[in-house]
Amino acid sequence: MIKQAYKYKGNPYLVGSSSKPIYGTDCSGLVMQALYAGGINPKPVSAIHHAFPGNEWNSRNLWASKKFQHVAYSHKRRGDLVFYYQPGTHTIWHVALYLGKGKVIESWPPRIMVQPIKNGQRSYVAGIARVFH
Repeated sequence: MIKQAYKYKGNPYLVGSSSKPIYGTDCSGLVMQALYAGGINPKPVSAIHHAFPGNEWNSRNLWASKKFQHVAYSHKRRGDLVFYYQPGTHTIWHVALYLGKGKVIESWPPRIMVQPIKNGQRSYVAGIARVFH
């Protein structure tokens, strides 16, 4: 999963995209491609439907998925999904892939990058989802 996500690093943030690394992607698009590479089908969330209006917020659907076990923030480990909520509304609005040592790889304007798990714009962590049990 992480190896696949790194193929996107430096490429542009692109709303509604979950395609080849050269085109860029948005946050949930990046996570979906990493999941596919890890042998996980995030169905009913899919890269094809991701481009349809309203599906650009698939981070909410991934958070709600029964495929992933929610774990405490203090128990996060490399390969987990990190979900963020919007201050005020507590609505899930962003997802990233945890790399370990306090870092995530994420797609956020203007590009796909490695960042601290908490930073100025994304510090409200809703929770952690474990992909591999």
